[in-house]
Amino acid sequence: MSGNRARFDALFQRHVAGVASYCRWRSHSLADAEDAVAEVFLIAWRRFDDVPAGDAARPWLYATARRVLANQARANNRRRSLNEKLHAERSPASSGEDPRVVRVHEALAALDSHDRELLLLVEWEGLTPTEVAAVLHRPAVAVRVRLHRARARFRAAYEAQASVKPITQFRSEGATRC
Repeated sequence: MSGNRARFDALFQRHVAGVASYCRWRSHSLADAEDAVAEVFLIAWRRFDDVPAGDAARPWLYATARRVLANQARANNRRRSLNEKLHAERSPASSGEDPRVVRVHEALAALDSHDRELLLLVEWEGLTPTEVAAVLHRPAVAVRVRLHRARARFRAAYEAQASVKPITQFRSEGATRC
């Protein structure tokens, strides 16, 4: 292990400046660039046996950085798109909170933690089922089945929230009975 550590340290010292420069000019922010560099070298450490020796390591690291940056950009675009969609759908309700957003939060809260995590990884973080499989250390086919079932349970929980009367209606009905 100490031999790998020394080889990795040499790889890092030799290529970190170039990878960092590449990530900086391809990223929209310094924080994104720093995250990408850290991710590239984390991947290199985890897959150190796959990193080519010598000069071939440099293009491997750049290709890895390119994929990391592409994944980062897709995730950022999904988050931005979702935020825009949520803000566009917000209505100026008197309570200040969009009832659909409240229903989504309540439906998510009604799910068990495994379903909630799976849905958030796919829908909020923008990971593919294959990527989620790697995160959860499960077969991709099992993740797809679980995702299908989690979406069905979310849909049922969301629709169940629609059948519940809002609290403001209960208050107004209670006031007329008195």
